[in-house]
Amino acid sequence: MPEKEFNDRQRLFCIEYLKDFNATQAAIRAGYSKKTAQQMGSENLAKPVIQQEISIQVKEMLAKAKIPLEKQIFDYWLKRAMYDVTEIIDLHGNLKITEEHLREKGLHVCIDGIEQRINAKGETYIKYKFADKDKAVEMLQRYIGMIKEEPQINITNNTQMVDLKAIILNQAKSPKDRERIISELEKLTGH
Repeated sequence: MPEKEFNDRQRLFCIEYLKDFNATQAAIRAGYSKKTAQQMGSENLAKPVIQQEISIQVKEMLAKAKIPLEKQIFDYWLKRAMYDVTEIIDLHGNLKITEEHLREKGLHVCIDGIEQRINAKGETYIKYKFADKDKAVEMLQRYIGMIKEEPQINITNNTQMVDLKAIILNQAKSPKDRERIISELEKLTGH
């Protein structure tokens, strides 16, 4: 990347952008004024030199985290599919363990929502919304390749269109094989 096209503030913008993918906040952290941060963030993201740098950095991050990322995805869906709600709350709806202990065990991914409500007597209580175990099992099955996506067929003007990408991806025998196929398709099609 030519230096004259890519200054220090833009380089810092890229670093900051990768922290939370928020262009406005990245611009502020990179030293742009708060008044112009939204505009400068958008302008920076539109510059090919910055897009290229962000793309390079994301690829490097993914390459470094590939195995841990796959394990994290698998563990996430496994926890959501196999949790025991009685480990988290008692029969009265009270948390059995501290929030910190909940995170240590990884069970926090099983709680989709927490609401504070008031009953008819005016007493407050907490309502928990837990992960949909069936959906998590389905996602886990898709991730490990037990469920194959059915190709979509679109018919317009008596012309039948088939989603070849879905058909090809159904041939994948493992997540790594699926990634290899996606990579090859991206090389062939440019996206």
